[in-house]
Amino acid sequence: MTDASSEVVLTVPVRDGQYHLRSLPGIDNMWPGSEDGLFVGEDNWVAVLCGTRWGPVHLTIRRYERQPAEVDTTWEMAAEWSLDCSDGQLRIHDTYNSADPTDLEVPAGWSRIRLSVRGRMAASQAPEQLPEPIEHHLLEIWPVPDRLEPAVVHGPDNYAQFLK
Repeated sequence: MTDASSEVVLTVPVRDGQYHLRSLPGIDNMWPGSEDGLFVGEDNWVAVLCGTRWGPVHLTIRRYERQPAEVDTTWEMAAEWSLDCSDGQLRIHDTYNSADPTDLEVPAGWSRIRLSVRGRMAASQAPEQLPEPIEHHLLEIWPVPDRLEPAVVHGPDNYAQFLK
């Protein structure tokens, strides 16, 4: 269940078509490849692949005590990833850490994230530097006892199919 204090709305700067979610410092593999057209990463970090090359993305974040009941299919695509958040922190930042990061408190241990997206294809066809967000993301976070495999739970969207 979520409550009003656990929802955060951000405008995230995108650089080179991505922004990052990081739970612990360090990257072992600089670019492991994307199986789903939405995420690239490891157990302690993930890059979110955006249609926006340079500019803002609107991001709503919801934290839950347990897995949300169902996937909202009004979004174009949704995928899930597990992150090792053993220090109880999740950092959201642009690719180069050139903007102020956002740090979120999460339960210490494994967290499951579900990212739902819309507008990635439209953003990819827009001018290079977007002044206002075209792309919208919903990040849902809840604790899990162990690492779970990444999974597309709705979609893929046209942009993910384009990337393949």
